[in-house]
Formats: sequence, C-alpha cells, structure tokens
Amino acid sequence: MKKIQKMTIYKQRIFLVSVFLTILFVVGCGKQLDELRPHNVIFEDAQFDRPEGYSKAVTGLYALVASGPEASYVGGFTDQQIFFSEAKGNTIKSLDAQINRLTDVFDYINSSNKDLSDSYTYWRNAYNVMLHINKILGRIAPEETNPTILQAKGEALFMRAYVYFNLVRLYGKPYYQEPNTSPGVMLVLMDDLSPDFAPARASVEEVYQQVIADLEAAMPLLQEQKSNSYASRSAADALLSRVQLYRGGTFTAPNREANEKAFTHADRVIREGGYTLLQGEEYRTYYDTGNIGNKEDIFAINGEYMNGQIASRWKMPPQINYTGGLYRPSPYLLSLMEEEDMRWAFYVENLTPGFPDDNIAVNKYNIGYDAIYSRSPYRVLRLAEMYLNRAEALVKLGRDAEALADVNTIRQRAGLEILSGLSGEVLFREILKQRKIELAFEGHASYDEFRNGLPMVRNYVSGRSGEMTVQPTDPGILMQIPDEEIADNPNLVPNPR
Repeated sequence: MKKIQKMTIYKQRIFLVSVFLTILFVVGCGKQLDELRPHNVIFEDAQFDRPEGYSKAVTGLYALVASGPEASYVGGFTDQQIFFSEAKGNTIKSLDAQINRLTDVFDYINSSNKDLSDSYTYWRNAYNVMLHINKILGRIAPEETNPTILQAKGEALFMRAYVYFNLVRLYGKPYYQEPNTSPGVMLVLMDDLSPDFAPARASVEEVYQQVIADLEAAMPLLQEQKSNSYASRSAADALLSRVQLYRGGTFTAPNREANEKAFTHADRVIREGGYTLLQGEEYRTYYDTGNIGNKEDIFAINGEYMNGQIASRWKMPPQINYTGGLYRPSPYLLSLMEEEDMRWAFYVENLTPGFPDDNIAVNKYNIGYDAIYSRSPYRVLRLAEMYLNRAEALVKLGRDAEALADVNTIRQRAGLEILSGLSGEVLFREILKQRKIELAFEGHASYDEFRNGLPMVRNYVSGRSGEMTVQPTDPGILMQIPDEEIADNPNLVPNPR
C-alpha cells in the first residue's frame, strides 16, 4: 500500500523533472513573458550554463503558476486560488445544486478525497511549483554576482513567497489564532530530496516568517525594469503589505508592529512605485484590457498565452452546448453598491439557462472569453489594494483621519461622495466594505473576514445551501490536506473537521 501511494514530495520531484523539461524550459526563446511562445526543449544542465538560462527558467514559473501541470475541475492553479477564496465567502451565490468539486468548497464540505475536492490538485500544483523554484535557487551560489542571475533569484524568491502565502491562507488558521502553535504547511526549501523525505507541517508563524524573509531577500535583487507580468521591487513591497496586513490582528486586538509594516510597504508603493489609479472611462473599461502597460497593475499573471477558466465560473459562455456561469454576484454584494457606483460597469446581464432570476454576471475576466477559456490577466496586486491596505493598517493604528482619506480616494474614484466624520470601528467597517466591492472576484473574499476575527455571513439561499454563518474559529474554513499526502507522510497532521 505504501509503495502504491508513494505520490507525495518525492514523486513530485520525479514528476517535476518532466515538467521542468517539457513545460518550463520550452519557453527558452529569450523573449519576455509578454511575447512567449513554446520553442525547443533544453536539457537542465545546458540551461544553467549561462546567465540567460536562469532568466528563461524563471520565466517558466509564471506560466506554471498560471496553469499548473495537474488537471483540475476548477481550472488552472490560479483559477483555483481565486475560486477557493470567493467560494468560501459571501460575494457569490451558487446556482449549482449538484455535489461536485466546486460545491465542495462553496458548501464548506472540504473533502480530502481527490475525487470530491480540488484540494488534491491545488496542493500538488503548489509543491510542484515550489520544487521548480528550489531547483533554480539551488543552482545559484551564495557568492553569485552576475546581475542577470541575481534578478532571476529575486523573481524566484518572490514567487516562492507568493505560493507559500497562498498555501498558508488556505490550510492554516488565521494568523491571530495562536500562530506559533497552529500548524501551517510543509516548508520545502531545497530540491535535493530523498525518497524518505517526510516533513512535518511548519507552524503558521514559521511559514509567514519564511514568506517575509523571501520577499525581503528578493527586493534588492530585483533591479531590471520589466513589465508588470514579472516580479519587481514594488511587487515585493505590495505583497509584503498584504502579508503584514494578514498578521495585523483584529480591530479590537491589533498587532501594532505588523500594521506599521503593512502601512510602510503600502505607503512606499503608493508614493514611489510610479503607479496611478485609473480614472473615468479608463477605470470603467479596466477589465477589458490586458495588464501590460496598465498604470494600476503592480503584478499580474499575463493571460495572453494561457487559457484561464475562471471566467466560465462567473459567466455563461457565448456558445451553445457549453455550461458556465453557475456562480453569480451575491445579493449581499450587490446590496452594498450604491446606484451611482461606477463599479456596476464590472457586471453585465448574462443569462444561465434555467436561472432567469439570476441574470447578472461578473465581467472581470472576459477578454477573449470563448466557450470555456479566457485570456484575461489575473491581477494579483494593484494600486487600489494598496490604498485599502494602508487604510486598514492606519485605522488599526488609531490614525483615523489618514485612513478616511485613503478610503475616500477609493470611493471618489468610483464616483461616490466623500465621507466625513467616520472613525474607529465604523470607519473600519467602511474599509472592509470597500475592499468587498473593489476587490470582488479577485481572490480576497472570506480571508478579509476570517483574518479579522469576523464571521462570514450569507443572508441568502444559494444552490444546495440555505443561509449560513461561519465563524473564523470554525475548522470548516480550512482546506483539507489530500488523503494521499496524509497516508504517505506519517509526519503530516490533517486539519481538524
């Protein structure tokens, strides 16, 4: 039984070699990700015999994070990341009354069985990406001075931090809940693994500290001026602001040190990053355009040469004989929006057959949407989030006037009136409201409640589910580690149910 189930880290390493040679190094054409098309396979040793080889290897990381080699019911790796977040929140209403891998998340079933849940493919994709990153980092000597290789190292460190942060958000408890003793995920920081390698779960604190260390190490290495399809110093700053915000505690019990750092990183991106909030018609059509050259996008996964599937979850495809659009904006989300809110432009009338009363769909991933696939970018980090991160950090630091100014910047851009006189918890709730509206369907829902010690409340009937309230201490907020991983690794403790 043991040999049959031997499909964890060691087998992922074997699998990775194939991925490494056939998927990632095929991008060895020397062009940037914005222009990539597959070329020839290059053997690993030859790949690293010159500085440019490191650049090409890292370029492949972005494609792998976008899709992942494991097939998924939800879609690619980033499709899953976005869907898991939204499905555990109250921004969407499910029209799907079936039992499948999508409703498994939405209904808080959280199966560990690979036939019932997409946790299996997400977990494996994450660690396949991680091993590829570690293979690149393992080739770089500590005394390396070549700027091209150091740039590649910085990008690899950024991507490792990004993947680990997303893993710990899904499989670990919110940071404010005893991070030093609460289990996070396995920390795998090398690619030379023995068949008996069976790491235990690091604590939530240890995972967060590794994420922070990787991002801080990456920042001085990221010197090249590339497009926002690539990691950059500002992207590392922006991700650090998000990470520290997640460490920032609740409104009633804030972590001052973390909130000061969240403020500092977001503030630096806003003041020094060179990004601007899109206004007027540019903002209205924001999601109809790609990320390259966009003034608001800090880091995005370019969708031009990939087939993202998240659009088919939110919107019915234009062709007949295809299904989709089974997850619509929730009545709760829509009730938050004022009539004059410009962000209504991000929703369109779109009918899923059989559901005539749910005819509003999300339009944030509609570029080239045809049948199942879309070429829209995944906007991982953008300037609007930095204003909201800074505002939340400021209100938890008691700097209400500055926090109100930031939230008013977001409101004014959306065509809403300026608020005055808000402070304390009332202001905090307005910040969370604007996060809910502004960042909807971009992978933030549910985390914003749970990391702040707040319940997720659905006040509407949805699919197979009735109204629902999920507390941040409910074990159901955690994804389950796949059965195969638990069975093969005696040190891997499952999440409670």
